[in-house]
Amino acid sequence: MNIGSHRHVLSGFALAVLTAVAAGPVAAQTTRASAASVEKLVAINGAQKALEQAVGGIETQVRSQVVMSLLQQNGGAPLNAQQQTAVNKVVPAVGAVLRREMGWPNLKDPYVKLYQAQLNQDEVNRLIKLYEDPGYQTLMQKMQTVNLQSAQLIQQQLPVILQKIQPVLEDTLKDALKQ
Repeated sequence: MNIGSHRHVLSGFALAVLTAVAAGPVAAQTTRASAASVEKLVAINGAQKALEQAVGGIETQVRSQVVMSLLQQNGGAPLNAQQQTAVNKVVPAVGAVLRREMGWPNLKDPYVKLYQAQLNQDEVNRLIKLYEDPGYQTLMQKMQTVNLQSAQLIQQQLPVILQKIQPVLEDTLKDALKQ
């Protein structure tokens, strides 16, 4: 073999090494996130707490809807003792089913799989680092306050908006009924 062919073999080898080195970070970035790291992420990002709050909210809505339904059946009269007892019995029973079926022990594995399907290991690591950052935690607490106050602001504006929508709806219905 002459020097030229050695250079060709060496340059091919060098190209292969450089390609492997360059591909290394890409391969690392696309590594599937481990279940343990995703579990850590969902533990610190509040997914479990949010799920538990959602279940509590659904239970509250169920109570409200049951009471409203009974009030309608009563023609708007207050619930009698038997109806109130029924509400006090059924709502906790429904809540127990919700907590059992939508509780963290039941949904933890599907949550982990969902995160693993969407995020690679590098992304999970970056998110964990972000969620553990005290500055980020402070910022997120402030954003929760902003979101809560924004919802309250919209809630305050809703009666005014509905009042302005009412004539539009009435006019539209009148026009539709003329035809």
